[in-house]
Amino acid sequence: MEDYFLGVHQKELTRLDRQHTAWQPETQQLIQTANLPNCKTILDLGCGPGFTTFEIAKHCPNSQITALDKAALYQDYLSYQIKKQQTANITPLHADLLNLGKEDQQFDGAFCRWVLAFLIDDLPNILKAIYEKLTPGGTFAAMEYLTLGNVLSSPPNDGFLANTKGWHNFYLTNGGDAQIGTYLTKLLIEAGFSIEHQSCVGGFAPVGHRWWHWWREAHEDFAPVFVEQGLMTQAEYVVANTFFKEQESNKKGFIYSPIILQVVARKI
Repeated sequence: MEDYFLGVHQKELTRLDRQHTAWQPETQQLIQTANLPNCKTILDLGCGPGFTTFEIAKHCPNSQITALDKAALYQDYLSYQIKKQQTANITPLHADLLNLGKEDQQFDGAFCRWVLAFLIDDLPNILKAIYEKLTPGGTFAAMEYLTLGNVLSSPPNDGFLANTKGWHNFYLTNGGDAQIGTYLTKLLIEAGFSIEHQSCVGGFAPVGHRWWHWWREAHEDFAPVFVEQGLMTQAEYVVANTFFKEQESNKKGFIYSPIILQVVARKI
């Protein structure tokens, strides 16, 4: 099965592109903090359509990047972009992260962003497999939600709050956890890693900020799904829509975005 509960289709591919743009500076920062440019080989785990892969390739021109994902649609898109952009240092790998232990190659570095939160039931084994796939002293860098529960709006809005709760419960009811960042470091240590860096990004986002647009677009794409699944009501959905429209008209409001954990771990 190549699907995951956010979906694997053209609309989601487009949303992932917008999401990458929204968090591009923070992703670039983590690539440098993890010192990935000094790695000869890098594994991009759950690469999706490859937006992070090309970011890594741009900042690590002397590295060979293997881009792993189980979704054929995303691997096809990645292969097309590699050819279109004539990128020489990316190799697609159509494989399931759950079967990472079956892959033969080892890597100097590994990277993932918003991947582990979908794999909660298998997380200890996956982290151990990542550890085993790194060369001695190898680096693993990850960006994962610390929490979605902090997402608030100013002025306060009941529909907005319902959307925040909808996101939190959407992960839980589909076997994920958007609070993975609260315990990821502990699991990394248990898998054998030494923690070299921890920080959080996200927060204040006025109307027009890249995080504002990202969250509004995520609401537009997924709030109807929340209504269908009983995670928010149709009335709450309408109230949230009105909030975004009104604030983008008067440009006086802001949101406090999800907080994202950035962690760099090293194989001992």
